[in-house]
Amino acid sequence: MLLLARKYDVKVIEQPIPTIYLDGNKSSHFRVVRDSLAIYARFFKFAGSGIISFIVDIALFEGIILLMGNHVLDSIILATVISRALSAVVNYTLNHRVVFNGGGRQTFIKYGALFIVQMILSGYLTDLVTNWLPHNGNSIAPMLAKMLVDFTLFIISYQIQKDFIFKKDTEVNYAKNQES
Repeated sequence: MLLLARKYDVKVIEQPIPTIYLDGNKSSHFRVVRDSLAIYARFFKFAGSGIISFIVDIALFEGIILLMGNHVLDSIILATVISRALSAVVNYTLNHRVVFNGGGRQTFIKYGALFIVQMILSGYLTDLVTNWLPHNGNSIAPMLAKMLVDFTLFIISYQIQKDFIFKKDTEVNYAKNQES
């Protein structure tokens, strides 16, 4: 709420209140591990979803590269498209149902747009990074490059999915009400 208040210029006024502790405040304690896990649960779920999708994506990517026997741009793009399409189905399903609890409107369309942009960036940036890495004919350079590129895209994707794609209607309605 404090972040939304700041975002929509809602003035927050601090009001001192008397605090009464009963029995030395035995009933009110912050449980560091449990409460922190609850706070970061969504991101941990997103990371888990990402790891599962990553395993699907990287396994398919490497398998296709090995079958093609080279790592030129066309092979990398084809491997990226196929592996990313199949891992995206896994990722969308997990994110929509588990991570963001079915929130958002037109999520499939918005996720699809993000998927296409991310896939194109992944392919071209993987090729760019592959060419920077030392490699020979049977090197794992494309896979390492893909891992570096996709981790960066993962961090950016979380913010986009949280703030735009799977944003719950109550968050959107709250923001609209504050603007009027």
